[in-house]
Amino acid sequence: MRDVGKNIVIAAISVALTLIGNYFYDSSKNAIKKLDVHTNFDPGYISKPNFPDSKIEFKVDDIEKSTLGRLDISILNYTESNFKDLPIKIKITPKKTNDFKVIAYSVVGEKEHPDLVSKDKDMEFDGTSYFFSYTATTLNREEKTDYGMQLRVLFEGNTEPTIDVIPSGVSTRVFDRDNSPHQKEVTWKAAWLGLGLIALILAVIFIFTWLIVGPVISRLTKKMDVKSRKKYAQDIFNAIKKDNLQPNMSDQELADYVAQVLYNQRQEKWQNMTIIGRWSLGLIEPNRDDYLIEP
Repeated sequence: MRDVGKNIVIAAISVALTLIGNYFYDSSKNAIKKLDVHTNFDPGYISKPNFPDSKIEFKVDDIEKSTLGRLDISILNYTESNFKDLPIKIKITPKKTNDFKVIAYSVVGEKEHPDLVSKDKDMEFDGTSYFFSYTATTLNREEKTDYGMQLRVLFEGNTEPTIDVIPSGVSTRVFDRDNSPHQKEVTWKAAWLGLGLIALILAVIFIFTWLIVGPVISRLTKKMDVKSRKKYAQDIFNAIKKDNLQPNMSDQELADYVAQVLYNQRQEKWQNMTIIGRWSLGLIEPNRDDYLIEP
């Protein structure tokens, strides 16, 4: 039983140390300066309604359209720093020229404020890619999932293009909700809650085993235990006889001597036990007859 308790404590400490180590490792990774980039591609953002009995026109700059898509490119700051006047270039490259055509675009900063982002120059198209140049006057550190800057593009086409976001002096990575400090905090709280639940379950199992299963097994296996004790006493008796360690004792006196020694040893251990320890053994007190053999 003591070994079981010891193993449970060691396992709980190992799990706790692993979680703490992972926490500091993840914290150090989060300190790396990388902005998260999230894209949302919706090729069917606006479609011309189909009413055969009515004439409905859907035009952009006096040009008839049937369907327009929307591409949102969001930049989130999960680093340890706030940025001021950060130049950001965005490159959109269609897989084929006719697969994606920019119709209109706009940009906003955090909390939908357009004045937090300034346009360095108008969009350029070199026949292969679209180029956008902006300066984020403020790009604050974010705890949850609110973007610090978002480019919104209205387009014609059905195929998602390749997107490159290039902030000056800062790396980028694909957005992942787990990158957010808030989500990490939620994850760690869940991990500690899980650890607490596991510890509680182990404690219940330990208590159940120690206080209920242990006494029951001790009672049910009492006869087997007595048989084992007598065998142990017999082995000691035989060893003493073989080596003639007590030449002045008769066989009966030697059997009584062995029984008394083993009983005293067991009795001393019993006296040093707590009430819980005695309970786990079914409150079966030591008995000298358990060690007494027929010589």
